[in-house]
Amino acid sequence: MNYLYVFYVLFSLVSCKAKSSLNTAIASKVERAICPENGVCAHEIIENKALKVKTDNLGSPYLEMVDSDSFVVKVEYKKSGNSKHQDSGYREEVFIELDKNNLEFETANLKFKKLFFARWCYCKGQTGYYKINQGKLSVTKIDKTKFKLHLAFTVPEVPQIINEINHIFSLQ
Repeated sequence: MNYLYVFYVLFSLVSCKAKSSLNTAIASKVERAICPENGVCAHEIIENKALKVKTDNLGSPYLEMVDSDSFVVKVEYKKSGNSKHQDSGYREEVFIELDKNNLEFETANLKFKKLFFARWCYCKGQTGYYKINQGKLSVTKIDKTKFKLHLAFTVPEVPQIINEINHIFSLQ
């Protein structure tokens, strides 16, 4: 009888946890819709940071994150490479700085927004950070803490695989 009681208590404790998979399902569906099949995409929210553009000793720009009331959305695409070739890696990154106090907007004037595209590969003269000036950026509110980010863009200086981002994110 004691075994039956212990089994009942353990079974009750284990089965009581409800899983909320709605947020994960929505985000996963959005990410898979845009990410190319031959690679992996990742999204990251970096809170209390802003983007600062610096220049190295060769005159090439690079990004540094500094403390701020803003936050940065980082989207990364890694193309599946050939493991037999050391230089076959290919990666694209998009950095979007957003103001926590102005999270509902739509604009095609990207010159005044901090948006950057980075391309990393064995592509002579076509790697590094590039300012995104052409495209359309919108952030819409879904509910109290959830927002949908949409960015469609082109970077004429270099070829790109990722040219559209749809991402649902939440802020606490």
